[in-house]
Amino acid sequence: MILSATKNREQWIDIISKFPKKLQDIYFHPDYVSLNCNKYNSEGFLFYNIDEDKIWINPFIKIKIPSFFEVNDKSFYDLETAYGYGGPISNVLDPSFISLSNKIFMEWTNNNNIVSEFVRFHPLFDTKIYTDSNIEILDDRVTCSLELNKVNQEYSPFKSKIKNMLKRAKKETKFYISKERKHFSQFKKLYLNLMLDKNAEKETFFSKSYFAKLFELILKNGFMSIIEDLQGNIIAIGVFLNGKESCHYHLSASKNYRLPGINNLLIYNAAIYAKKKNLNILHLGGGNLNNPKDNLFKFKNSMSTQNHIYNIGKRINNPALYKKFKNAWKKKYPILYEKYSKRLLCYHINTEIVDTCI
Repeated sequence: MILSATKNREQWIDIISKFPKKLQDIYFHPDYVSLNCNKYNSEGFLFYNIDEDKIWINPFIKIKIPSFFEVNDKSFYDLETAYGYGGPISNVLDPSFISLSNKIFMEWTNNNNIVSEFVRFHPLFDTKIYTDSNIEILDDRVTCSLELNKVNQEYSPFKSKIKNMLKRAKKETKFYISKERKHFSQFKKLYLNLMLDKNAEKETFFSKSYFAKLFELILKNGFMSIIEDLQGNIIAIGVFLNGKESCHYHLSASKNYRLPGINNLLIYNAAIYAKKKNLNILHLGGGNLNNPKDNLFKFKNSMSTQNHIYNIGKRINNPALYKKFKNAWKKKYPILYEKYSKRLLCYHINTEIVDTCI
């Protein structure tokens, strides 16, 4: 019923290999879930229910709740989908089997001190249909994808403005695909400098362990799209991760370079390569905000052929205890409470900087 991403990796892979290829996406892979166990006392797991040929799975990260107070010497946990997308999924659309699987999963959560759950449903597969009605489901934003069978060397299926930007960028740059460590090292520097320039949230400054695992994942299930200027200086790098049929735009970083179309070329270069690798779709994700006027969304939408609804799910299994934990966290970290209290898993926010001042 339950597998560890590290201790039962091969068994986990064997289970997801029984799904149709379309559904064998990187976000359901144990190495991807392990990659995102960045919070203190967190570990990746796969809950599964199998009935003959029917399979229902739910990959998640189990996070120990900080010990704000003693509760009968027990430890309590929250569940969270790994960064990106996931949620439960099944190889069948059998309502009875899906309902039973959710019931068995809820029994497991009740027996294992799970206080709350935060789910990031996969927009390409609309994985919210594999959960049940006792979870609050919210529309978070629209994501964009590019159908790779429509991409060609003549810059289809993009509009004339994008085509002209791509043509100009191609003339004034060099572009290629890589899995080399030296290029990944340059990506890390670009990415961290970009986060510093943006004064980004601490949780976006990934650890050395994260980057080491990400590089291993690129070697097995991904690639980098790289743009250089004509002098050979790298100006943009994008990291892309692959499932069996889907490719995902994971992270990217670029220098402040004035030539229009650099990021368009970064995606186009990736799309051409992904098509050659017999992948069907390049998922670009969504914008920074749930707003059609958001600049990042407008950019991704200009490079896409499809839109998808990205949903999130929230479930509090023990409301009284959840409230108690949140209030204890509020008392200890009032500054953090002001900024993060609307997040379901707010009390898991990194407290390193605040703790040095207490």
